[in-house]
This record gives sequence, C-alpha cells and structure tokens, in this order.
Amino acid sequence: MIAIILAGGTGTRLWPFSRSMTPKQFLNLGSTHESLFQETCLRLENLVPPEQIYVIGADSHQGELQQQMGQIYPDYRPEQLLLEPQSRNTAPAILWGILQIPENQRHEPVVILASDHLIKAPAGFISALKSAETLAASGYLVTFGIRPDRPETGYGYIKAGESLGVGFKVAEFVEKPDQATAEAYLESADYTWNASIFMATAETWLAEFRLHAAEMLAVFEVKSAAGDDLADPQVISDIYEEIAADSIDYALFEKSKNVAVLPVEMDWSDLGSWESIFQVSEKDEQGNVLRGNVVSLDTKNSLIFSSKKLVTSIGVENLIIVETDDALLVCDMTRSQDVKKLVETLKKEERHEYKFHTRVMRPWGSATTILENSNYRIRMLEIGPEKSLRLQRHQQRSEHWVVLEGTAEVQRGDETIILHQNESAYIPKGMQHRLQNSTKVPLQIIEVQQGEYLGDDDIERL
Repeated sequence: MIAIILAGGTGTRLWPFSRSMTPKQFLNLGSTHESLFQETCLRLENLVPPEQIYVIGADSHQGELQQQMGQIYPDYRPEQLLLEPQSRNTAPAILWGILQIPENQRHEPVVILASDHLIKAPAGFISALKSAETLAASGYLVTFGIRPDRPETGYGYIKAGESLGVGFKVAEFVEKPDQATAEAYLESADYTWNASIFMATAETWLAEFRLHAAEMLAVFEVKSAAGDDLADPQVISDIYEEIAADSIDYALFEKSKNVAVLPVEMDWSDLGSWESIFQVSEKDEQGNVLRGNVVSLDTKNSLIFSSKKLVTSIGVENLIIVETDDALLVCDMTRSQDVKKLVETLKKEERHEYKFHTRVMRPWGSATTILENSNYRIRMLEIGPEKSLRLQRHQQRSEHWVVLEGTAEVQRGDETIILHQNESAYIPKGMQHRLQNSTKVPLQIIEVQQGEYLGDDDIERL
C-alpha cells in the first residue's frame, strides 16, 4: 500500500492556535505529544513503509514540514515531500502525488489522507484500510463513511446504494444538510459522514482523471512528455499557474459511476472548530475542557486553553476561551464556526496575527518575535546545525545581530566574519548579507530590525 498525506490546509476555524503559517495539522491537538500531522504518519506505521508515504504541503510551510517529518522519519527521501507553490485545492495535489508513483507500483492501492483529522480508534482505521484494498483491486474509487452519532450539519454525507459485499456502491453525495435533514439521516442506516479519506490503485486514479478531469491531467502529461521533471519547483510552478483549482470530490467522485463507500467506526473527527474539539475531549465534573495554566470557579461546559498566561474564569458557561502569546479569543460555544469570519476580518485589516505565531518555523530553524512596533522588531533566531539563511538584502530596514550561543558565519557585503558568543554585526540598509551556522551545534542570535517598513516583501533574496 502507498499513502499520500495532504498537509496544505489553513485551519482558520481554530484561530488563534492555528494560523495560516502554522495551521492545525502542525499542532498538538490530539491525545499524544505529536502534532496531528505526525499522528497521521504514525498511524500508518504497520501498514505502509515509510519510503512509500508521500506528503503534499504548501511551499510556505516547508520549514515546519521538514522539521516534523525529520522527527519521525529521519531518513525520509526529499522526493517524498512535494511542496505546492500555491493552493489549487485537493484534485491537483492528489494528481501530482499519483504521478510521482513509479510505473511498477501503479497496481498498488493508494490511500489519500488529510493530515489534520483525529482518529481515536486506530485499530478500526487500519481494519478499514485493509478491507478497502479488495474494492480498490476491483477498480473502484473508494471513499470512507463515518457512521454518524449526532445530527451534524457541518459535514457532507454519503448515501449507500447497492451492496458490494465489502461496502456499497455510492448512490449519492449530499451537501451539508439542515438540522431536520441531518436528524433524518441519523435515523437511516444508509447515510454516513464523508470523511474525505479515499483509496484506489494508481492505475484507477489516472484512468478516472483521464475520464473526468482530462484537461488537468494533460497539463501534467505535456510537461512530463517534454522531459520535464515533475519534482522540479519551476516546472510545478508553471503547471499550477495553468491549471484551475478543483476539489477531488467535484473533479472525480461526484462524476464517476465507479465509486464505493465503506462505512467505518473509528471515533473520527475532522476537528473543524473549537466546538468539535470540545465534543471529542475528556471533560471534568463540570463538563469543562481545560488545558494549560487555567483556574476556573463555577464554570460549566466551557473550553479554556492557555499556552502561557494564567487564564481564570468565574461563573461562565458554554464559552470558548483560547489564549496564546499574542491573542485571546472569547467566543460563545455555538458560534465557533464564525471564527473563520473573524480571521477574514483580521486578514482584511492586514493584522499579522491571522498569519503568524510569535514563533515561526523556517527551513533553517525558527524565528521568535520578542517585541515589535511600527519601526523596530526584536527576534530570537535559532539556526540549526549546518543551516544557512539565503543571501539577501533589504532597502527599508537595517539589522543588528548579537550571538547568544554558538558560532555565526556572517557574510556582509564582500567580507565574511566569524562571530562568537557576545559578539555582534551590523547590517545597514541595502547591503547584501547571509547568516550561516557551519557548526554541528545550534546557533542562537538576537536580531534587532529597525526601519520605516519591516514587511516580508522587503526581503530581496539573491
């Protein structure tokens, strides 16, 4: 079996924990110390060899993906990580992943997984994947249906039709229903939630793309036939400029006559809102979900998360309270889906809190903002062993670096200098520069940026 994990989502409904640069799949929201993405990888441990797990994510999340994959797969091959230059929804991502599978493996079943789902009964999940192999081998596109335990209006549904022995032919895909319809679906044995987990052989995937999304497939195949490498960032950037965005549901599953659904019980949640996290979490005697530095008094049926500060509550009920270093969310439990609207407002107002945490992962390490105002920013840079920032310059800000730990190799204009602990370097506006850690131990730097503009688009990479 081969697995493709889709890790490019933004998770805006879980703000302020989830940000566009650190979305929910990279956070620890489950029952272990690993992130949801890492849990998804480890769930396949005894079923899919690590070298046959492909991850498709956003180019902007490269640092986070490399770090988290390296923690669980120290020897992963670079070609297992595919970075999309821009979001085009799930159909192009899945097609790109399928085309990376070698010709001699295209008869094997390929399971497509989201990286941000919670599955609390992994044995049921593994059993379902093994059962689905039979359907995949028979040429079906297989989708997995979760037996509903409540009249959920936030999920799509699948109606089962003719029995196939293992699973059923799909009679209909249903959009998110109203409350009355969802209650009727709950009473019927024919309807399951659409979990957006899929399986088919690579041969079947390509045949269905050729039948229902031929234009999209042709763009990839023209490049491949011309001898272009589909793993080349420039090639894939050109492809993504040319193709239209489309979901795998609309592109294939709702058009194909060859779709099967396998009902599954595996205690699944897509963790699509703070309310959904509240529903699946263990609660105290007052019905609260408390995490971090929290003290509550006469508080009922509430979710309160603290990442650092002491958060206290008195006499409240049915509230969501989420604290991070730079933001605080207070929300009625029944309005948690509207967090997405709030994030859109932050985005329109160009508030950086919608996008960044104070600590941001980069391919070379991480940058943590300590203090910031309109004309200066102080950050802690952590550069990993034998890692380097790219050669760059800024026209609207200067930078001052002070070494806290380790040894820094600084290229400043035409000169290269070595800085040790408590030594510093000044980079004036317009000067090209590079910061490198050539040693085998981490490097910690305090960076002070000063200027009339501190935005990322003042970074000219050379």
